[in-house]
Amino acid sequence: MEITAAVVKEKGSSFELAKVSLDKPGSEEVLVKIVATGICHTDMVARDFVMGAPGFPVILGHEGSGIIESVGEDVHHLKAGDHVV
Repeated sequence: MEITAAVVKEKGSSFELAKVSLDKPGSEEVLVKIVATGICHTDMVARDFVMGAPGFPVILGHEGSGIIESVGEDVHHLKAGDHVV
């Protein structure tokens, strides 16, 4: 499926929204429709190589909230429609 992600193309560059391809969830994963998100200092640290160098381009961001759209076959404590942070 095609999604929109915040992509950093090189060290210190701006975050750019870009269309990227995302696989469907694996057996122990969930797909979340993100409703709200943020960028924190950890994303800036990765972008600027403060704690190692990510491969570029890189998709950063790990703070989000939304609604589960689907779950993998081995996920039993969450279901589609659950709100998550």
